[in-house]
Amino acid sequence: MTNFAVGIFVARSVSVSDFGAYALAFSAYCLVLGVSRALSAEPFAVRFVITEPESLKQARAGVFGVALAIGLASVALAALLSLVIPVEHRSLVLCLGFVLPGLLVQDNARQVLFTAGRGRSAFNNDLLWALLLIPAFATVFFAGEVTAATLILAWGAAATVAGVVGCWQCRTVPSLKQVPSWLHSQRRLWPRYLAEGAAVNGSQQVTYFVVGAVAGLAAVGELKLVLVLLGPVNVLVQGVGVVAVPEATRAIAVGRKRFVRVMAMFSVLVGFGAFLWGVSVSALPVSWGVAVVGQGWLAASVLVLPLFLVQVLNGIKTGSAVGLRGMCAAKTSMWTRVAASLISVASSVIGAATAGVQGAAWGLVAAAAVNAALWQVQFRRVLATHSFPANEQGSSRHPVGPVSTERNRGPR
Repeated sequence: MTNFAVGIFVARSVSVSDFGAYALAFSAYCLVLGVSRALSAEPFAVRFVITEPESLKQARAGVFGVALAIGLASVALAALLSLVIPVEHRSLVLCLGFVLPGLLVQDNARQVLFTAGRGRSAFNNDLLWALLLIPAFATVFFAGEVTAATLILAWGAAATVAGVVGCWQCRTVPSLKQVPSWLHSQRRLWPRYLAEGAAVNGSQQVTYFVVGAVAGLAAVGELKLVLVLLGPVNVLVQGVGVVAVPEATRAIAVGRKRFVRVMAMFSVLVGFGAFLWGVSVSALPVSWGVAVVGQGWLAASVLVLPLFLVQVLNGIKTGSAVGLRGMCAAKTSMWTRVAASLISVASSVIGAATAGVQGAAWGLVAAAAVNAALWQVQFRRVLATHSFPANEQGSSRHPVGPVSTERNRGPR
């Protein structure tokens, strides 16, 4: 919700073109965040739900160390990029790079706390970040330097403070020395998670950059304005994502029928939630949209219908994607994600080349429909060969010890 609020705040504070630049910077942050999660938080959530305290302590140090290492590497990369990009965007790149270490550490703190079953502590950490945004943004406004770069700097600085507090909550100090051993111990998981994350985030970034190249930064800003108002759907997706894989594991322990029902519930929950919010935004008077995100809404409002349909179709595939992860079909999931991402990129590029930003949006709709069917086919294929407990009424408790993907659960 803070990202939703910040997106609206920035949209109302800068020009549409500057907001387009902010959107590309935020997309770059999401790309780096995906890499960080694939290498650290996601393997941790799979393998360290239950484990010995000493092992858990070392794992946490490695997880935070990976986030810090990626953040520091991003600082160096941002400094190099600032030498070759246009002058007007250099400050934005430098500010983003400067705050990335804190952003990544804070995200890992949230994920580690949720994995430990400490949802209230994770909420308190995010709440602290939200409260710190008030003085951070106030400082920017009082200084009279309201740009996408200064707002990102304020946003990331608040996250950095919350990240330090998160390390204290986890009683963990990031350890760069633990990074090699962590990556080596999780080498059967993170390469596939990384490939999936790269496919998802990479396809999104390619879409934005293609639209920007064909129709200009203002068109990217229009896309992002609509996605800002559709942002609450992401809150639902992220909330479900926190519990989805553990719930899938518990459902598998009960039996096939329970597993299929739970996966269907995830799809219905996210798809129907996206539908309800999309209809609400579609019914919003144009004047109200202008009041929320500024004058850019006058041009962007025509993109509401296709983009909310994309969210509905993506919601429908939620159960299939979570189900493959729960059945440890990592290889199948990875290649399905790669194929789906290629379809999305191809459709959006063709659409943008033929009809600009609206063509790109409707191209994404077509891709989302094809991809929903593709995920369902792959889920059913793996489900047909997966081995479930003979007793359909078996225990739903977690297995004792770390959850491992090395169990023989069917195709990978």
